[in-house]
Amino acid sequence: MASIEARLDPARFVRVHRSYIVNLDYVQEIEPLDSGDARARMRDGGQVPVSRRYRDSLRRVAETGD
Repeated sequence: MASIEARLDPARFVRVHRSYIVNLDYVQEIEPLDSGDARARMRDGGQVPVSRRYRDSLRRVAETGD
């Protein structure tokens, strides 16, 4: 995953879980869960788990576009 992540544009793609990288253009909503993790709801209706480790960086990037 790290090698794939390194080849992607960090302004458009962000790692959200040890097994998932998402395109920010398709993230519709970030839903917090009681466990401390979160769930990214995608525009196509899909759902991607967001681990606590990556949750804050996803929110920061999604909100500011950085």
